[in-house]
Amino acid sequence: MSTVESVAARLRADAASGVLASVCEPLGVDLLVLFGSARETPGSAHDVDVAYSGVRYGEADHLAVVNALEERYGDQLDVLALDRAGIVARFEALARGDVLVELTPGKFARRQMAAMGEFYDTQHLRDLALRVMSE
Repeated sequence: MSTVESVAARLRADAASGVLASVCEPLGVDLLVLFGSARETPGSAHDVDVAYSGVRYGEADHLAVVNALEERYGDQLDVLALDRAGIVARFEALARGDVLVELTPGKFARRQMAAMGEFYDTQHLRDLALRVMSE
């Protein structure tokens, strides 16, 4: 049985060797990012968070991506579709993530800047929603 730590290490090794890119490309995935606790403290993490983006917005079939990644790395993966994710989830994945696959040069940086800008530009709305809910 694989541990979270070994799955994260295998993802990184496959990213470095190009194997992971060869898994992603036929799926229409051109960006894959490792984020969350498995990135920061893999020894104590409960799952491995990865986020992906399709070559064109929303193009990648989420179920096919999840199935392909889980077939290779096991069911300890938690797979996030960046193209469909909310503001906070995109920020968490892109602001604190490590690129595993980037088939379109500069895509990570562009998506990261956009996610951070949107997150900070809308913070006042999340703060307001919390104040309203607490009243």
